[in-house]
Amino acid sequence: MILGTDWCILFNVTAGASAFPSDFREAAASFRVRPRRWWREVMLPGIFPYYVTGAITASGGAWNATIVAEAVSWGSERLSASGRGAYIAQMTEAGDCPRIALGVAVMSVLVILTNRLLWRPLCALAKRRTRLD
Repeated sequence: MILGTDWCILFNVTAGASAFPSDFREAAASFRVRPRRWWREVMLPGIFPYYVTGAITASGGAWNATIVAEAVSWGSERLSASGRGAYIAQMTEAGDCPRIALGVAVMSVLVILTNRLLWRPLCALAKRRTRLD
């Protein structure tokens, strides 16, 4: 799961580095900005919004994989954890629609809280720190 999520971050950061304005590179060279300072004050803030986008994508993929991985069956072998995914799978197998809805509702509330408490502030920080006006 970790190896799968790293790709989302890698591709987004690579896109951010590719989209980095060459004017900024030239200005940093003109002012003779040293490599350590260039990374800390020029390049990393420039790719930060792309990193946040990659992290959001990666966390969504990891979330889905975690939910699905909680209840796995292969032939007669059945493995089950004690999380939301296993709960939803067990209630689906039992045909208990109200409890399926409860499991999905709890999962939805957690996703909304994560978006509002973590990802929105990070996106706002990325916009605020990398604005050019």
